[in-house]
Amino acid sequence: MWCKSDVGDLGLYCVNKMCRVMVLLMVSLTLAACAAKTDTTTVTEKPTPVADKLVVSSSHGTFELEPTVVAYEPETFNDPWESFNRSVFAFNDVMFRHILIPASQGYQAVVPSPVRTGVSNFFSNIREPLNAVNHGLQGNGSGLGASVSRFLINSTIGILGLFDPADHWFDIEEKKATLNQTLASYDTGYGTFLVLPFLGQTDTRNGFSTVVEGIVHPINIISGSPDAFYIQAFGSFHEFTPQAESYETLKQQSEDPYLFFRNLYLQGVLRDQQFSEQSLGSESFPLNPHSTGHAAKASATVDAVNDSKVKH
Repeated sequence: MWCKSDVGDLGLYCVNKMCRVMVLLMVSLTLAACAAKTDTTTVTEKPTPVADKLVVSSSHGTFELEPTVVAYEPETFNDPWESFNRSVFAFNDVMFRHILIPASQGYQAVVPSPVRTGVSNFFSNIREPLNAVNHGLQGNGSGLGASVSRFLINSTIGILGLFDPADHWFDIEEKKATLNQTLASYDTGYGTFLVLPFLGQTDTRNGFSTVVEGIVHPINIISGSPDAFYIQAFGSFHEFTPQAESYETLKQQSEDPYLFFRNLYLQGVLRDQQFSEQSLGSESFPLNPHSTGHAAKASATVDAVNDSKVKH
C-alpha cells in the first residue's frame, strides 16, 4: 500500500520529469531559432528497395503507388538524438501493433461513421479558440475572424460542435493554426528531429507546440484534471483510428523503418519550408493529436505517400 507521502513524492517526481522535458524542448527551440533561415539541407530521392508498388487502402478507396524515400546526405542531416529516438520509436511500434491498432480496428467496427464524424467535429470546434489565438499572433485577420465565427456558430447552432453548420450553411471553412505555425512565421527553425512516446515523429519546434497547446487547450477550462487529460487522450486516439490500417503497410516498405518514417516526415518539413513556412503544421501520422489539419491531412497521408507527413 502506498502512503500519502509516497503519492506526494511520486507527484513531485513526475513534475520534475516534465519540467526537464520542457526545458530540453525550449533550449532546442532557442537553438533552432538561431538557425532559422540558414538550413541548406539537400535531399535526393531514390526508389524504395522493397516493393515496386505500394497498395494502400483507406476510406477513400484502394490506391497503387510507387513509393519513394527521401534520402538525406549524412553530412548535412542533423539527427543527434538518434539513439534516444530509436528507443522511443521501438516503444511506439510495440504499442501501435499490440494495443492501438487492434483497439482502433475495434473502435471503427463498433462506432458508426456518423458518430465518429460528430466526435471529430466536436474536437475540431473545441480547439477553435487556439486557432484564433494563433491567427492573431500571425497577423492573420481573416483567419482570426473565421475561427471566432466558427466557434460561435458551431457551439450554438451546431450543438456544442457536434455538427458543422459554419461550413455547410455559411461557407466558413476551418482554418487550423498552431503554435508551430506561429513560431515558423517568426522565422523559427524546426530544430532537431525528435520522436516522442505515442505522439511519434516530430521536431523540437513542433514538439514544443504540442506540449504547450496540450497544457493551454480549452478542454482544460471546461474540465478539471485528470478528466481533461483523458478527454485529450481520447481525442488523440480518435484522430489516429483512420490511419491505423496504413501503419504496417508503410512500415514494410523499408528494411529500416526508423529511417523510412524519419525521412518521410522530414521530406514534408523541408517541402513546407521551401514553399511556405506558414503551411507547416503539427499533423502527425500515426499520432500527433494536437497536430495541425489532422483530419484532412491525415487522410492525405494514407492516400498519397509521396505528399504526406508521416509520424509514428
